[in-house]
Amino acid sequence: MVSDMISRSSGLSLYRQVADAIRQQIISGELAPGSLLPSEKYLAEEHDVGRDTIRDAMAHLRGEGLIESKRGYRSRVRALVPRERIWLHPGEIVTARMPTPAEKKEHGMNEGVPVLVVGEKAYPADRFEFGREPE
Repeated sequence: MVSDMISRSSGLSLYRQVADAIRQQIISGELAPGSLLPSEKYLAEEHDVGRDTIRDAMAHLRGEGLIESKRGYRSRVRALVPRERIWLHPGEIVTARMPTPAEKKEHGMNEGVPVLVVGEKAYPADRFEFGREPE
């Protein structure tokens, strides 16, 4: 049972422990991309915590870009989007930062997804990857 992993004396907040447990289920594939997460009520019972703790854990996972939620519906594991590869030219450097509100709107980005910046152009990190051609 997952609630065995939650410790009230660990020093780590309960919502972070719940988020860690759910994140592990996502990473392991137990919760596949596109699948619905259990209800807040079920998760609260499974982890032996209150529903506010579950809501905080869900907000944390949304912020990381692992899940998506829509009011009135259960949360869902975000589907993985195929990444487009962009080849860097010699001397180009990639940096990462959180997007501006305008960039989030322009690219239709979810919460918690950073942008990768090359020169003046920003690319959503969940849709692009960069490489260098071998010399």
